[in-house]
Amino acid sequence: MSMIKVYQPKYYNGFSCTGNACKNNCCHHWTINIDEQTYSKFMSLDDDIKNEINEKLAFTENEKKEVYIKLDEQKRCTFLNESGLCTLQLRLGHDYLSYTCRTYPRMFCAVGGSPECFLELSCEEAAKLILFNNDYMNFEEHMIDSDSFEAAKHGYSHALDVKKYTDSDDGIDIFWKLRVASVAILQSRQFRIRFRMLILCLFIQEVAELLAAKRDSDVIALADEYMERLDNNHYNELYAELPYGAERETDVLIDILKDMCIKSELFMPVVERSAAGLDIKTDSWSIPDGFDDKYNRYYEMYFADKEYIFENYLVHRVLSEGFPFNNTPDADIMGNYVDLLAKYNIVEFLLTGVCRSRMKFDKRQIVDCITLFTRGYDHSAKKFLQTQ
Repeated sequence: MSMIKVYQPKYYNGFSCTGNACKNNCCHHWTINIDEQTYSKFMSLDDDIKNEINEKLAFTENEKKEVYIKLDEQKRCTFLNESGLCTLQLRLGHDYLSYTCRTYPRMFCAVGGSPECFLELSCEEAAKLILFNNDYMNFEEHMIDSDSFEAAKHGYSHALDVKKYTDSDDGIDIFWKLRVASVAILQSRQFRIRFRMLILCLFIQEVAELLAAKRDSDVIALADEYMERLDNNHYNELYAELPYGAERETDVLIDILKDMCIKSELFMPVVERSAAGLDIKTDSWSIPDGFDDKYNRYYEMYFADKEYIFENYLVHRVLSEGFPFNNTPDADIMGNYVDLLAKYNIVEFLLTGVCRSRMKFDKRQIVDCITLFTRGYDHSAKKFLQTQ
């Protein structure tokens, strides 16, 4: 058996599914597809079992002829029993689960042909591992058999193409240097998290300018320069003037929250709870007088000494999405930063609101916010955020 190297965050191997004990169960509210290989397994079963399974499946009429699991009136997977356990797994075993059910919340991707593994924030147990670790998030090498790697390719969330961003022969080295520098900036705990986002903005802006000018060879030197600046107090004077860093555009956030409530019935209670905690009435969405000062006070009350939560959120996004490149159709490196900042602003706003609504730092509510927002954003065909 040949072995290959994969990169994964240190939290990865700590995951264990809690099954029907999970509050935001992945077998609820999601339409789960059945891959072709799994459906072929179903069709090889005895007729009585095969027919019983087919009754719980839905078939699209498009050219792809995709197969999905039906949901019941409570939006639950129809293969769940009264105890919330999967009857497919109980009756036929793990091998008869679809690829999605076997692997979620694990996500696989490739960077320059090298495999990487992450967990998805839409799973509450994964979110706990990712968000609440006060240590720095780091990669580690792990060896897996090559057959597992080949199987994982079936469900890649993305296979990053660095050539979309740079024609340099050193494209993968450029990407890795940008990735390392971005993480170093976000983990610079001598600064508040919003100031780190400001530094990241300045860095990405300069990178975008170099790439647009076809000066790809200068990008690695720029990344090294930024990391040196973090070590030699270069930003201290600017930090004294702008400790809160990247701007928070409240009006834009309110518009996004309103859009969330329209597009996601599942997410609506979280938005309403957060808005209530910030004294925002969702019938009119009017912002109370002195809102910014009150908001800053609430944020400091609950997160001044817990900014590692937002750091972990951002670093996870950077690593798992191939930032500052990514796999979207448009090669817009500055747009990728704007998207990251927008998601951070929403998450910060929601978490501050729900903690204030409970008048305490509430891990349960934080996990609910993150998982439901991620479900709405990452797993919905209707994206909440549209960068202009």
